[in-house]
Amino acid sequence: MSPRRAAHPFWRFSLALYARDGVEQACLGLQNACGADVNILLFCCWMGAQGRPLAKRGLRRAIAATRPWREHVVQPLRRARRALKQPSAALPEPWRAHLRSGVFRLELDAEYVEQLMLARLAAKLPRPARKQDPQTACAANLERYLELLGAPIGRTTHRRMSTLCQA
Repeated sequence: MSPRRAAHPFWRFSLALYARDGVEQACLGLQNACGADVNILLFCCWMGAQGRPLAKRGLRRAIAATRPWREHVVQPLRRARRALKQPSAALPEPWRAHLRSGVFRLELDAEYVEQLMLARLAAKLPRPARKQDPQTACAANLERYLELLGAPIGRTTHRRMSTLCQA
C-alpha cells in the first residue's frame, strides 16, 4: 500500500494556483525558457502570498535542498513520461498509456515530496518584521529566483511572472 499525499498548506496553495487560467502555461514556459523548477516558482508565489520576501540566501538554500531530488528522481520520471508519449512499434498504445499514467502518478508523488522539503525549509527561514504586499513580495521572489538562474528577464518572462503574481 502506498502512502497518501496529505494536504499541507503549500500543496493546497500550489494545486489551487496551478489550476488558475494561464498559470500552468506560465510555469512551464519559465521551466522551458529559463530552467526554472516549477515547485520553486510555486514556492516563490506561496511565500509572496504570505507577504514573505525571499532573500537570495533563502532561495539558494531552496535550490540546494531540492536539487539532488529533482535531478535524480523528478526529472528522470518526467523524461520517462514524455518518452512514453512517443509512438513505438515495440509497445502498443494501450500499454504506453498505462505506463505513462503510472509514471505520471509517481512523478506527482515525487513533486509532492519536493514540496514537503520546501515547506520544511520555509518554517526555518526568517520572517520579516513587517509583511509586504503579496503581489510585490511574489514579484520580487520570482525575480530574485530567475536572477539566480541567470535568466534574462525579457518581455515574455516578465509576462509569465506577472501571470503568476496576479493569479
